[in-house]
Amino acid sequence: MKNFMWAVVIGVVVMMAGAVFAEGECDKYKTSYDVTYCYCKLFIESDKELNVVYKELKDGLKEDMKKKLTETQRDWMKYRDNVCQLEPGTINVDCNYKVNKERTEYLRDRSRECKTGTCRDDMIAKKSWK
Repeated sequence: MKNFMWAVVIGVVVMMAGAVFAEGECDKYKTSYDVTYCYCKLFIESDKELNVVYKELKDGLKEDMKKKLTETQRDWMKYRDNVCQLEPGTINVDCNYKVNKERTEYLRDRSRECKTGTCRDDMIAKKSWK
């Protein structure tokens, strides 16, 4: 089990390092198409990372808090979709990427707290984006 956990940790670190490298890569493109394409790739990776961190946090919670986290996450998804929508059917992938990263870090902090025994239900259910 320990080896599996280390593999997960190493995988997340590699994913994060790739995203940081890739984010700087988007700055080198000159056309809107290329920049958008670059941020699309980053958004997809950030979404995968968000899902990993969310699942990790949720797996360590009691049933009542799992439900609250799920409700909060659904509210956050509505927020993300609204704040990053340019017009119906059009999204700002740069915005989605940045909002995903912020939420991932917030959930990662809550997961760390829970692992150290200082899990705060009020922070897990908090609408931190408001």
